[in-house]
Amino acid sequence: MGTRTLLCGVGSLSDDLIARLRARGHLVEAVDPSVLVARADAGSAVDAVAGSLGAVDLVVHVLAAPDGPTPLVDLSTDAWVAACEDPMVGALHLLQACRSHLGAGSRIVHVVPTSAMGGAPGFAATSTAAEGLRALNKSVARQWGADRITTAVVAVAPELLLGPAASSAGGALTGPALGHTGGADDLAGIVDALASPDAAFTTGSTIVADGGTWMAP
Repeated sequence: MGTRTLLCGVGSLSDDLIARLRARGHLVEAVDPSVLVARADAGSAVDAVAGSLGAVDLVVHVLAAPDGPTPLVDLSTDAWVAACEDPMVGALHLLQACRSHLGAGSRIVHVVPTSAMGGAPGFAATSTAAEGLRALNKSVARQWGADRITTAVVAVAPELLLGPAASSAGGALTGPALGHTGGADDLAGIVDALASPDAAFTTGSTIVADGGTWMAP
């Protein structure tokens, strides 16, 4: 039986990642992040997916992105809530709903842009949400580690999640060391490896997967 994967995300990266994981043998069911703001709705959606899969081995949460950049001084309260607060609340509700379906050996992966570490002009709200998800991921690693539930954050090139307008938002002085910043297939390979029992002794860490653009100490 393939890895039973619940993927929460919307957009081309999420769609491509689902296809790539299925090609690697994963059994993937999707949850739309728009249903996660209300905890009851999140619970119903996750229960339905878990029932279809039979159990959940892997949870992949791809951070939703806004339609485009907005200068900080023009960022409205409603836009801030939509791009920052709602995704963080949804991430919390997703984890709460998934907990009863996770067992020893399960893995939780949050996919965020590298602007979680370096910021991104025009994407302050999403960058703040991304950093919040990194903190949430570490807290889950601490609280659920005794039950052998592990976590990881995969930080990808900003343009993969935020679009071409964020291509220079990673904070790097030069281009990617590997010549390109990667795509859904590269991300799927890392996520698949993290789901393997061979990776079970790592938890709460951030893996930068942008071809060597952002090299944090």
